Formats: sequence, C-alpha cells, structure tokens
Amino acid sequence: MKTKFILLLFILILLFTLSSCASKEKAPRERDETFIADIDQFVVETYPLYASFSMNNPKIYEFNFIFSPRNNYLFIRGRIGIDQVEAGFSYNERQKLIQAKNLYLKDYETNSFTKEKPSKKNAYSTGHVFFRWGSAGLTHSANTPYITNVQFIRDGKPYFRLLFEQTKEDDDSGNYSPRINVYISPAQWDQILAACNQEHLVELTDEILAQAEAF
Repeated sequence: MKTKFILLLFILILLFTLSSCASKEKAPRERDETFIADIDQFVVETYPLYASFSMNNPKIYEFNFIFSPRNNYLFIRGRIGIDQVEAGFSYNERQKLIQAKNLYLKDYETNSFTKEKPSKKNAYSTGHVFFRWGSAGLTHSANTPYITNVQFIRDGKPYFRLLFEQTKEDDDSGNYSPRINVYISPAQWDQILAACNQEHLVELTDEILAQAEAF
C-alpha cells in the first residue's frame, strides 16, 4: 500500500512538473503590423532614383530597398553626397505613402498639376520615419518628418517628391540630419510597388524561412 502511494505521488509530481514546463513555453508570435518573422533584414531590390541634398540639383543615386521582418519596416538606403542615409517606413506609414501615390497618379492621369512650389500646404501626405545617416556609416538617428508633393524636374516632368526634413538628432547631441529629396516617376512607382507591396514582402520572408527550415 505504501509502495502504491509513493508511486502515485511520484506520478503526480511528474505530471505537475511537465505541465509547468509546458505552460512556460512561449507560444509562437502571431504576425501583425509590427512583426512578420524573427529573421534578419534583407535587400528586396535596388533602384536608381533621382535625389538631391538640400537645394542642390537632382542627380541619379542608387537606393537599396531593404525589408526588416522583425518590425515590418521597409528601409530605403543610399549614399547622397558624403552621407549614407536611410529612411525606415513602418507598415502604417507605407499605407499612407501608397494613398499619397494614388493621389499623385490621379493628378498625373488627369493632368491636374499646377506649377506652384511644393510645400506643406499642397502636400499629398505627411508623416514620420526612422531616419539614420552618417559619413562613415549610419551612426546618427532621428524621428524625421517627411512631406510628399509633386515637383517638376528633368525637362519639367512632374515627379512624386519625398522630402525628408532636416531634424535634430534623438540624443540631443546638436547634430542635424541632412535635408534630402527623393523623386519617383509613375513608371518607377509601378516597379517599386510590384517588389515592395506587403504581400510580396511576406512571400519573400516565407521563402527565406522555407530555405532555412529545409531538412
């Protein structure tokens, strides 16, 4: 009888221990607007785009479009002048940007543009991005406001303009981010959205997961 009691007690302790361990295991995180998968960021595509520093004339620069599955950010990274720059768009900011793009394309299709100087008053949208910069690397950062407009460049063609405002660094060191303009044409928008829409970014992430987990 005593042996049976000890055996029963042992089984109860074992079951309790196993259930406690199981309850401590974290459930896999569900995908949402701030998380897709726990993997490193990767380059989606590279595009040559017109851009300018401050008030300088636009020139062609190469920009990498980089996706970060851990926080669902899309980064646009390039080097303009002496500075490497990077603007990080959250999922919500990308939705706002797409809405601004749609307004721009509607004006383009109906030829509804005016020749007024781009400003906050005639902006398609405004928002904030996680902005990093530096001559030796992305050593500085700030929460930088941006504005989208149309601007006539290259023989008077109406380009969609992303203006990243000059902003004081987050750590209050006295450094300021460069004022950067990036220009996107209707044809370039088609290419960018084909590669960087949310569905395709998730597909690319799943392909990486499948390759990593192949056995």
